[in-house]
Amino acid sequence: MTRDTLANAHLHFNIHPLFKTAFEWIAANANAGLPEGKNKVGDTGIIYNCQRYDTHPFDWRKFETHDKYIDIQVIIAGAENIFLGDPATMETAVAYDAEKDIRFLAGRGSPVLVNTGEFMLIWPHEAHAPGCDPSAEKSAVHKTIVKIPV
Repeated sequence: MTRDTLANAHLHFNIHPLFKTAFEWIAANANAGLPEGKNKVGDTGIIYNCQRYDTHPFDWRKFETHDKYIDIQVIIAGAENIFLGDPATMETAVAYDAEKDIRFLAGRGSPVLVNTGEFMLIWPHEAHAPGCDPSAEKSAVHKTIVKIPV
């Protein structure tokens, strides 16, 4: 897991062959009023999902992991806690769905606050519970999740 600002995105370009393409796409498009939902970034294999929602209380049964994609979760507006945990210490809540590339786990973790203009880079093996309330109050969030194939 890495949490950073979009201003520092260039520091991450060499970590993965598609990160430069992904972060350049984010810089050019994330604030462009893209419609909600999943779409492809050309023929790169990168998928993005634009979302708008209100955060929710943390639910210990809603940690997720992926097998096929790295997440770059970008907060366009608002703030949320993304809880992180060790999947080795968790129990399966919902078995892996290969079509959706997601499994849900039940366990404990620690919150990481992600604010407007920041992103969290989450590797497939890292259990995460996104969209959680950043404080006692809900937050309206505009977010883009960019999925990088591994």
